[in-house]
Amino acid sequence: MGAVKLGIVLSTRVDLATAVALAHAARRASHDVAMFVMDAGCNALAEDPAAATALLDADVEITACSNSAVGLTLVDGVELGSQDDHAAVLASSDQVVALT
Repeated sequence: MGAVKLGIVLSTRVDLATAVALAHAARRASHDVAMFVMDAGCNALAEDPAAATALLDADVEITACSNSAVGLTLVDGVELGSQDDHAAVLASSDQVVALT
């Protein structure tokens, strides 16, 4: 099987470690990864800037819901977006993992 694009949707605090592990495993296998983070997932990402930086350094695309990220500090490189971006991650991915 060739490279695929994995989409990861994260909306919970407790699943951040799982999302990070899946993204890194996919990148090690040379797959593209795009994450859309919303709701409590934004809080989790803001509280773990080292995880966000490591994902970005591994060329994982991260978009956070701008409404969910109000008042949060996210690392440079995390894009702010909308549910349109959420839909784009789903539409452009070959496989999707929803941690919701």
